[in-house]
Amino acid sequence: MKNSILELNQKNAVTGRTYLRWVIHEIHENIQSYNENGISWKEQYVLDNINSAKGMPICVQFIDWDKSEPFGHGMTSVENDGPKFQDSAVVGTTEDASIETVEVNGRTIRALVGEGYIYEQRFPNFVTWLKSKMYDNDFPQTSIEICAKKNSGNDVIVYESGYIEKGRVPMIYDYTGDAILGIKPSDESAVLLELNHLNNNKNIKEENKLDEETQKKITELNQQLETAKATIEKLTKYKKANEDKTLIAELNSKLATYTEDEKATVKEKVTAFTSEPSTEGIHAIVSEINSFIVQKVLEKRTNKEDQEQLELNSAKSVYGDIFENNKTKQDYTDIYN
Repeated sequence: MKNSILELNQKNAVTGRTYLRWVIHEIHENIQSYNENGISWKEQYVLDNINSAKGMPICVQFIDWDKSEPFGHGMTSVENDGPKFQDSAVVGTTEDASIETVEVNGRTIRALVGEGYIYEQRFPNFVTWLKSKMYDNDFPQTSIEICAKKNSGNDVIVYESGYIEKGRVPMIYDYTGDAILGIKPSDESAVLLELNHLNNNKNIKEENKLDEETQKKITELNQQLETAKATIEKLTKYKKANEDKTLIAELNSKLATYTEDEKATVKEKVTAFTSEPSTEGIHAIVSEINSFIVQKVLEKRTNKEDQEQLELNSAKSVYGDIFENNKTKQDYTDIYN
């Protein structure tokens, strides 16, 4: 986000809070316009549900240990009552929301705009990161979270014409949170609009300028992060190598119970398995050998039964001739007539 959209205002300062003003999402002219998630926001329904945006949390999923840089939404699971965001932190609160005409990315749009604050005393490193990004004219982005409206009788979000992939219009829903992201959002217009430290009247550039000590700390942390990544990659390779050895040993143990002829039926699969061992591969190889053995047993049994049937038929044929030859009796009664 390179557009100069920052507007600074002096408001009543509150200790430990950094004032924030941002686009929650764009409002579209018709259903032919929608964000990358396929949602088309209609002003009528935004106005109907705007009260739920007031008081919603401003959230961050931190990517680093010192809680300075955001990543995504931080969702960990989806349960019967909706998604759970246990991997994200609430860094602030939305105090108010309104529909306004604003300029974003060189375009004049209708949008739902939020106003609130970040808990600076709790997340000082994050506030420093925000201000440094804005000083570089690289405005952080946000992404809204909505869910089924509570006590509405609906278990899901209600869309104007039902759920469709592109151009679906949320009609009955609640705004449940807005995440500040470090990744590309679905709504390119959902960016931070305003940030104000509020504690003094220093020039904004001087206020946001990073001193040498902070720069040095960032460099050191980045180096530590790279070292950690390299260590993790090395350990992952080591773990896989050991797992592969174990799987190959397991396969060899199972193959030892079979004859050379039986093992020859899966020679190619064994070779492929050595390159990419897996539990599934062991099951496939053993199953194929067992199937081969069963097939041979059945073939042998069938051949034996055929031979026995042939011998039986031959025996019947021999005795059948004898029976036929002795079938007609000699009638001697006419001798005595």
